[in-house]
Amino acid sequence: MAETPGSGWFERPVVKLVEPFLAGLGARLGAVRGLGAAERNVVCAAATARLNERAQLLLNRLLLLELHAATMTGRLDAPDERERWAQFLDLSCTTAFDEHLRRRYPTLYARLATLCQFHSDAVLTLAQRFAADREALVELPGAPGGELRALTLGAGDSHRGGQAVARLDLAYGTVMYKPRSVQVDSALESVLERIFDGTLDSERIRVPRVLARDGYGWTEFVEHRYCDGDAELSRFYRNLGHWLAVMRLVGGTDLHSENLVAHGPVPVVVDAESLFAPDPPVPPSQRGQAVDAAAELIRRTVLRTGLLPVRSSGLLMAGLDISAAGALPEQQPKVPVPTIVDGGTSAARLGMTEIELDVAKNHPSPKPVLSLYWDEVVGGFKDLTERLRRMDASVGAASLLSPFAGCEVRRVRRPTQAYVEVIRMLWHPASLHDEPTAMTRARDILRRNAEVTPGAPTEPSLLEQEVTDMLAGDVPFFTAHVDEALITETVAGWRSADFSLEEMTIQGTLVTAYLNELAPQPRDKVPPSPKPERLDRRRRTLAATLVRQLQDAAVRGSDGTVTWISPVLAEHGWAIRPLEANVYSGQGGVAVCLAEYLHEVRHGRADEVAGVEDTLRGALVVLRATEDVVPTKRLGAFLGVASQVWTWSTLHDLLGEPWMLERARARARVLEQRMPEEDRLLDMLDGSAGVIVPLLNLAEQTGEERWLHVAVAAGRRLEDSATRDSEGARWCTSMFPEGIGGFAHGATGFGWALARLGLSGAGTEFERKRWLHLAERAFDFEESLYRQEPGNWLDARTGVGVRFLTNWCHGSTGIGLAACDLHVRTRESRHLDVATRACAAGLREGFGWSHTLCHGDLGMWELLNAGARLDPGALTPDHDAWDAAILSGLEEHGPVGGWSKDAFTPGLMPGMGGIIHLLLRMHPESHLASPLLLSRRGSVPG
Repeated sequence: MAETPGSGWFERPVVKLVEPFLAGLGARLGAVRGLGAAERNVVCAAATARLNERAQLLLNRLLLLELHAATMTGRLDAPDERERWAQFLDLSCTTAFDEHLRRRYPTLYARLATLCQFHSDAVLTLAQRFAADREALVELPGAPGGELRALTLGAGDSHRGGQAVARLDLAYGTVMYKPRSVQVDSALESVLERIFDGTLDSERIRVPRVLARDGYGWTEFVEHRYCDGDAELSRFYRNLGHWLAVMRLVGGTDLHSENLVAHGPVPVVVDAESLFAPDPPVPPSQRGQAVDAAAELIRRTVLRTGLLPVRSSGLLMAGLDISAAGALPEQQPKVPVPTIVDGGTSAARLGMTEIELDVAKNHPSPKPVLSLYWDEVVGGFKDLTERLRRMDASVGAASLLSPFAGCEVRRVRRPTQAYVEVIRMLWHPASLHDEPTAMTRARDILRRNAEVTPGAPTEPSLLEQEVTDMLAGDVPFFTAHVDEALITETVAGWRSADFSLEEMTIQGTLVTAYLNELAPQPRDKVPPSPKPERLDRRRRTLAATLVRQLQDAAVRGSDGTVTWISPVLAEHGWAIRPLEANVYSGQGGVAVCLAEYLHEVRHGRADEVAGVEDTLRGALVVLRATEDVVPTKRLGAFLGVASQVWTWSTLHDLLGEPWMLERARARARVLEQRMPEEDRLLDMLDGSAGVIVPLLNLAEQTGEERWLHVAVAAGRRLEDSATRDSEGARWCTSMFPEGIGGFAHGATGFGWALARLGLSGAGTEFERKRWLHLAERAFDFEESLYRQEPGNWLDARTGVGVRFLTNWCHGSTGIGLAACDLHVRTRESRHLDVATRACAAGLREGFGWSHTLCHGDLGMWELLNAGARLDPGALTPDHDAWDAAILSGLEEHGPVGGWSKDAFTPGLMPGMGGIIHLLLRMHPESHLASPLLLSRRGSVPG
């Protein structure tokens, strides 16, 4: 549970409230035989500090409300805010205030009594167990023993009557106390010993050694240690792959960053209680059976272990990765938590403060570079899975797992954060004033949460149990016992796994962590050996081969629907899931690619491939359903509603079916309704800048002026949000508060969109002049980032160092393409100059980085192709050489996804869809639309 920073403002009144409940703890501890006087003091001090801290976190809002009520009613009359604060602290410790609280909050004292009783009983139980077992603790590694010197309570959430994990520092060593059965830990270790027979403990995966007792236990304290050198780092990440293989076999979940400790090359799982978890039933997505099948496939993969990187989508945890392999430093968003603002004054109030999460102990180095070792993770999983399958064939996996019979395991039925938020609600002053109403609301919240949380309790008795636990500040805790039937069911699920999908999921999920990093990562350039022969025949063969691969990788439903599983660029970063509706990495882009292939086949420029029409038809059904069922939160041209407008407009241009144009209109109407919404992203990819060109296209297609008005609304927003200074104009967004250059998120994209609007028939003549002027100022800002020596534009994002990219998204390719387009439309020399310099930067960089439109060779081909049409003499174009470089690279190395490396990515901008698109575009008579500039088929440039 994330706790409020800066707590302690109300320590004095809270201590007074809980003091009576703690009074008897010292006496009860005095009766514990085998506990010394100094040790009793240690336990008492730890119990008092922890209870005071928890009570303050629960009561801060109540006391803030009472502070302001006392101010408004004149009970605080000192002239100074700080003096009035002191007055309130005095007032809150009086008998009259105590009586006031009892009248206004009828259940407050009963709640506090339960909280404190649970806490005291749990601490007393811990002390009794320690005294009884202290002599036996020497059996644990390091032989911990001697006097208790320090006690750390609240190492995790409290469950089942205030019980929580604790750390005990003794005169000789440290031990961990687990107020649950540790039989499952012992069983897991015995299974690991059998799997890794003959492997040194210092090299293989393991769990802490345990001292098991009835219903509780003690475990070895595992020290965090960084790896010493690359050999140990490689071993660590291979061991992560081993954990994935083992956890896939035993149905493990909840392996978040705090449940794994890096001990040199050995990742030690320190809390392995969530095993043999069933696959929860999930209601149909209403997006088609293919999506349901894809979601089920993902749920059953190693992704469910919690070990692999994944971004949370919860309200307060949005974008957070808490996985054991992820949670990478400098990648985590700040987490908003309730905080007392202006504490120590009568103006104190509750606000939200964004805090950095503490760095967990799951990493093997201070600055882990996961991307360097993902092959080790995949290799470790693959190798150990093969060993487990051989063991299954010889002795049977069920026999291997027999030590788990009778073990109690945890069932995580809801995210802990959901409980945390309900606990906060139940301890709100309004809830303490009217507890029955608050409990009704809590049950309703839990019921609604179950609608989106597969496996969450819905039975009235379980909801009542959950609410009762949370009234006392506990996180509800569910368990099950492992029996022969559960082992058999788990083994059957493992045997039926698609291990090639498992490996793709591991690779793809590790890639998402890499893609979510802003810092530059090492890339290996692999220059092709260009072969100039038979270019068109090779182009056709490659395109047909990739289309077949794309079809083979599809997930198909019995209802004819089709989708794909891939890393996709989602709201809070990259994640593995069925494709979303956007054009960047989603279903829309793949649908456009398939439609383009059909179009080119019909015109004799591509070879026929069986099944493409059916695949496209199924993909379009999913695309429509996804747009209708899943709210699209963004507005922009690549990830938002505007991307859907462009998709359907383009599909109509390609296939000529009237319903597709009507669908483009329908998505434009959604965009029209949503334009008044706040937009903090603003850019081409996500925001208002990306709205303009797709709507200009639609107005041109339909002859309907209505869509120009939507583009005008976007242009006005860009005017209002621009930051202007001596360097030019830029846009400070929620993603890039500093304002940057480039096409996807920066000044060039904003300027290009405004220039296109200014050159259209939208708005008034005066407005068009304003937009064109603002576009020029945006280009001025981009020009301020140009550096003569490298002959390229500086990447202005913070945290990336000094670098110059040739990408479409953040580099010279996108800058140059925008300039090419505007030169064709205006004939202004400024744009020709920018285009020429961008082409020169691309030629210096050369081919061989990756086969992507967004950040690789394919985008560069588009730039050089457009530049050659502007000024063939200056660029000395050699289309055959460029084509040969790309074709030879694909033939020699296969599709290389650049940042996404070996992960399968069907998407148009970062993956296979874009390769197919460009192979089709290579034909000299092709007039396919370029997604890089959101063009229409046959429009400029090129």
